[in-house]
Amino acid sequence: MFSATEAAGFEEMDGKNDERPIHLDGTTREMFELFLEHTFGRARTGQYTIEELANFLHFCDMYQCSHTRKFVVSRIQSTRYHFHPAQLINLAVQYNTSALFPFAFKRLVDTPITQLTAQHRELLGNDVFTTLVYMQAALEEHRRIVAAEEPKILMHTSDCQDPVGCNEDWHAIWWNGMARFLLDGRNPQPYREAVKRFKDMQFGRVSGGCKELMFKIIGEGAAFNHADQFVDEACSRLAEKLIFESSLV
Repeated sequence: MFSATEAAGFEEMDGKNDERPIHLDGTTREMFELFLEHTFGRARTGQYTIEELANFLHFCDMYQCSHTRKFVVSRIQSTRYHFHPAQLINLAVQYNTSALFPFAFKRLVDTPITQLTAQHRELLGNDVFTTLVYMQAALEEHRRIVAAEEPKILMHTSDCQDPVGCNEDWHAIWWNGMARFLLDGRNPQPYREAVKRFKDMQFGRVSGGCKELMFKIIGEGAAFNHADQFVDEACSRLAEKLIFESSLV
């Protein structure tokens, strides 16, 4: 090919030698080397940085490399705990990769606003950050309601010898246990962990049967599941609004 070009008197083509490399506009040497590593079976065993993975996704989108794109997304998912949720959300939105969004958003909801820097807010974008602020405010209000209003013992079991005392102690233990775990200013517990700790407390005049019945009701989780459903719905709406899934995935 190169000889035919020369014989015809055309200008020397890129790629003939090191002095005339093939230029790929918008592609860095590091980005192309990542592509070669995967394509020719020499993928590294170590961890990719978030910058490398972002560049890799950019390369895959630019050159329509569907197989390589799937590999990159799988590497991000397998090491997702190494990255801040704001970084993952930025990748998901920027490169239209919905598979990364739910995990990152749910981790973000559990991240206190005070721990987000200006750089994190920039990565998230206005839509995600605004939704996060409203989400956390609503979840905090729901947490306080759950903490303050224990599920009532509507019917005592046959082994309960003191229904009045059972109700009184259930109310007191809920406030001193579940409410404290949920509202702890320094270390608030998620619902499931709070329930786990609550089970280990002493329940005074609450009978064994009543305790078992109430934990069955708690396990069914009408109040607790409401928060998870709220997060799932907000996550789905944001993903639909911000991510236009690529045909490459």
